[in-house]
Amino acid sequence: MEQYMWIIWLSAFVIFLIIEAIGTDLVTIWFALGALIATIVSFIPNVPWWVEVIVFLVISVATLFALRPLTRKYMRGKIVQSNADSLVGRRGMLLEDIGPFQRGTVQIGDVKWTALGIEDDSKIEAGQVVEIVAISGNKLIVRPVEKTAEGE
Repeated sequence: MEQYMWIIWLSAFVIFLIIEAIGTDLVTIWFALGALIATIVSFIPNVPWWVEVIVFLVISVATLFALRPLTRKYMRGKIVQSNADSLVGRRGMLLEDIGPFQRGTVQIGDVKWTALGIEDDSKIEAGQVVEIVAISGNKLIVRPVEKTAEGE
């Protein structure tokens, strides 16, 4: 069996590379590296198959835990907010009253959005400036902006 182990390891290497090519998370590449090293070890005369399995496991697990966090950090890049996510923190004008369990309409720029109060029993009257605190589905969750002495 030992004389044919290189075929098994080479096959495993190719299979792991194919799986890695299909995915995007750099998971099986570490096992492909372990299979490649095990293939090299299989060419050493009189090495039992279980030593190759241990080499495969040690290399695969060591590279997975040592290098995967680094590669994830560099491959992810900066997460860009979607258009809707960029609304959180912005302010808009309430066009329709928001009552207990009643939706209203908020205008931000030229776009009108369905809005709910931050609490189920909140009452906000039309004409008030509101701040978007969250997004739930396609509805904005808003709270009224308190007027300050400076006339905000």
